[in-house]
Amino acid sequence: MAFGAIVFPIITALVTSYGVYLWQQRSRSLPLPPGPKGYPVIGNVYDIPHGFAWLTYAEWKKSYGDVMSITVFGRTTIILNSLKSCVDLLDKRSFNYSDRPRMVMATELCGWDWNFAHMPYTNEWRRHRRSFHQYFQPRNLSSQYHYQRKMVVTLLEQISLAPEKFSAHLSQFVSSIVLRAAYGYKAQPENDFYVDLAHKAIQPLLELVHAGTYLVEFLPILKYIPSWFPGAGFKVKAEALAIGARNLRDLPFEFLKRAIAKGDAERSYSYDNLEKLKTNGTLTAEEEEVIKNCSGMAYIGMPEEQTDSVLHSFILAMALNPVVQRKAQAEIDAVTGKTRLPDFNDGPSLPYIQAVLLETMRWRPTTPLGGSTAVPHRVLREDIYEGYRIPAGATLIPNVWIIFHDAEMYPDPLDFKPERFVHQEGKPTQPDPTLTGAFGFGRRICPGRYLALNSAWIAVASMLSVYDITKFIDNDGKVIEPLISYGDGVVSHPAPFKVQISLRSGSAEKLIREAKAELSI
Repeated sequence: MAFGAIVFPIITALVTSYGVYLWQQRSRSLPLPPGPKGYPVIGNVYDIPHGFAWLTYAEWKKSYGDVMSITVFGRTTIILNSLKSCVDLLDKRSFNYSDRPRMVMATELCGWDWNFAHMPYTNEWRRHRRSFHQYFQPRNLSSQYHYQRKMVVTLLEQISLAPEKFSAHLSQFVSSIVLRAAYGYKAQPENDFYVDLAHKAIQPLLELVHAGTYLVEFLPILKYIPSWFPGAGFKVKAEALAIGARNLRDLPFEFLKRAIAKGDAERSYSYDNLEKLKTNGTLTAEEEEVIKNCSGMAYIGMPEEQTDSVLHSFILAMALNPVVQRKAQAEIDAVTGKTRLPDFNDGPSLPYIQAVLLETMRWRPTTPLGGSTAVPHRVLREDIYEGYRIPAGATLIPNVWIIFHDAEMYPDPLDFKPERFVHQEGKPTQPDPTLTGAFGFGRRICPGRYLALNSAWIAVASMLSVYDITKFIDNDGKVIEPLISYGDGVVSHPAPFKVQISLRSGSAEKLIREAKAELSI
């Protein structure tokens, strides 16, 4: 072997290593992004916002800018308060920002380790993501249209019978579609076991992934203290929640396998993937575990909660904006001729309906911190951005709320204006929120977003076609202004509010009956 063939690779490796060393030395000399001044050792432990964090971060932006940081017990969190910083880091450098921070309470104590939204950026995560994405990509979703139409007609009928229970009806509609897509399961119209199972498990999960809720996140050694130890109430809580987390993944999957054994399973993500692997002779215990985990993710994924919240915000927006509602209804009537309900094929002919949906998502973002999965990102390797050091292992939180309320990007951001997204000369006048953070960023963007968007669209178009949504009028004839108040948490839901939902005409009721007959409901 020639001398140069040996020496040259060695020299190249040494030069590369030295370059990396110099870069690291330079980065370590740079400051962290600015932020509130903390205390020795504990850092910013007293600055952690425990309620409506996105509003606190928005206020901090006035002092610290688009990129800022806090450090607690040596752990740094970077908050991204602009679309530019989110795109620059989470999209353009996604290879370095697609990991997940350690979530001790959720994944290690409460049994959510199977949820691939929480998994670190590893080959295991890639296996899950690939399986999920291949099934729920746009070209495959037409197989869900028929069932989505059936469920939306059921929703319309439920609202007609009990309009005051519209909130429960909306939640049932969303859950039914997800259960069908994941397991081929047909949910009961009311009080369904699996729908209730999901709702009971999701709310604690949303609290668990909220940064700073539990001290064990910053001092993981606390996970080892016994449950009976004073102050270890979080351990007792975790043991109870872990049962629900496992049941939520396992019970519906067991239902599916029983249905397969009996020969009456419906097509779904789980069924199709199990059958495909069996046919190929490649179904192993590991592959079945991936399918079970991904089915559970579809079942309780954040898109379900997000869609539910979006539809509630839509109802609220229509009651507050009658001019918008009438314009949207006129567009639907022109396309359907008031002789049928809207269908997915009508999408290109209903641009204003799409604009209403997009504006609903922007106006009141359902996941103000991080898009639909609402789980923070983690830095794999130390980086430099805008003259600041981004340390390896740091947690990154994109503040989607402030992006959607950036007055330069979205003038009059608190106003509900679907015209923002009506195309002029082939382009929307303002950026599409599905591309500016509604479903997250980079390689962690929500893989279930297309199913969620389809479900929301058909519900919005169908409700507008047959119902008028107005402010509630009490028995004394007094108009009750609907409450615009949103809750805290990973998914921000509107607080309960009252509206009036009434059939637009006698022909609207006929449309529901005819649709039921057509779809054999």
